[in-house]
Amino acid sequence: MLHIKRTGNVVGIISVVFFLLCMWWGLLFTDPVLRDLHANLLRIAYPGFTMSVAGAGIGVVESFGYGWVLGAFFAWLCNSICVSEEK
Repeated sequence: MLHIKRTGNVVGIISVVFFLLCMWWGLLFTDPVLRDLHANLLRIAYPGFTMSVAGAGIGVVESFGYGWVLGAFFAWLCNSICVSEEK
């Protein structure tokens, strides 16, 4: 049986790590077209995001929120469907 809060927290933290890696990867691009494309993709995925400290904070909060909801939904779904209460 999966704990909804624990699973949500783990997936939320993993989402934040991937977001930060993705943002860092976008800063490594030297071609301005690729950098703009990467920034636009992040803006689409994370409304309010900009390539700034405040924008990164917004992205981290949104990333954790999206990950938490996804993890909690997965735990709930797994507990509802996969785990049998009968022993």
